[in-house]
Amino acid sequence: EIMWLLILLILLLRPFLKGTFEYEKITRKEMVILPVYSLIMMLVSIEKDMSWQNILLTFLLLFLGIFIGWLQARGVSIKDNGETDQYGRPVIKIKRNWPYLIGWIVIFAINISLQIYFGKQMNTESISSDLVIDLLKDVSTGFFMFWHSEWFVWVLTVASTLGYRMSILRKNPRIKQAVGVKEKHKQISTRKQLKRMGKATTEKDK
Repeated sequence: EIMWLLILLILLLRPFLKGTFEYEKITRKEMVILPVYSLIMMLVSIEKDMSWQNILLTFLLLFLGIFIGWLQARGVSIKDNGETDQYGRPVIKIKRNWPYLIGWIVIFAINISLQIYFGKQMNTESISSDLVIDLLKDVSTGFFMFWHSEWFVWVLTVASTLGYRMSILRKNPRIKQAVGVKEKHKQISTRKQLKRMGKATTEKDK
């Protein structure tokens, strides 16, 4: 079983590293949809009758996650050539670089530590399995959304995503436009209105 985990790990490392060290177009999915989904899952997974230790841990993870996300975003390279997509939104590409990878490893290590803290027995096989799962969640939206995660994982995910997202938006405010509403539909409806007004004016002149 360890051999299969290693094979999976090697196969998943390529797309993961590609998304870290090569420029990729920023999407609404990573900036809006997945963060909102993570927030919902965090709220659903947190128990209503949490002990004060877990409440304290939640606030600690929120602070720590935002800080890690901020550090991850510090090394991000942003490419904005002034291009627009078919909907009139700016095409912006980002390269996440080493700080993002280091932050990812730190988050993984925290998750492993918390599992041990809550009583889970960990060995080389289980750690390798968790690493494969986290890589799958990073490269596959479907796996990210449907794989069950503990409440503390969602808390850390929400916090780090928030810190990362806020930081890169400060670096380039046009990212907000890049992941926003499709402008082409607005332009088309505006043109139609102008054409109608033009026709109405012509008919009056006649």
